[in-house]
Amino acid sequence: MSTRLWTALAMLLAVVQPAAAVDPAAQFMVKLFTTVCVPNLGQPTKVREWAQGRHLGEIQNPVALGVLVGPGDKGAAWAVPASEGNFALSIRGTTQACAVWAQAANPGDVRTLFKQIIEGVRRPGVEITVDKDTVSPSPVGEARALVYNVTAPNAPTTFEFTLLTAERAGGAFQASMQAAKAGAH
Repeated sequence: MSTRLWTALAMLLAVVQPAAAVDPAAQFMVKLFTTVCVPNLGQPTKVREWAQGRHLGEIQNPVALGVLVGPGDKGAAWAVPASEGNFALSIRGTTQACAVWAQAANPGDVRTLFKQIIEGVRRPGVEITVDKDTVSPSPVGEARALVYNVTAPNAPTTFEFTLLTAERAGGAFQASMQAAKAGAH
């Protein structure tokens, strides 16, 4: 990975400074994402070690795993206890993406904080593109999928940052942030 891209990604950890008026669940979610997923991009073994080191309970329910891990046999998910709500950490089964999930979190606040993370990567020589930005109807209101690709010129590896939100709580989750190593863009 290019030094420029690594430096930009490392800067993510210092960028997100949520305001006091932001939903506490959204703040917790972003803190979990920047603590676990960002420093361990493309390193699912380190995500597993982080979860095991904190003695998080591994999720075994097949329905929950279908949502949190998805298809593939390389994933896992853990419940993350927090006073701010119900959260989970997972490694996606096929992409090996690191993902954080909130059962309920203000989707507008989550989106704002996610965009701050992405903007914090922006520097000369780092390219950020929107790969997907869709809104579609769902049983819990509008569901939004926002995917950014972050790369440095001529880098063999890029990173995909994904945000999924639902307008209202009531589904399996209301918000998810995911980060995955990807091929050339």
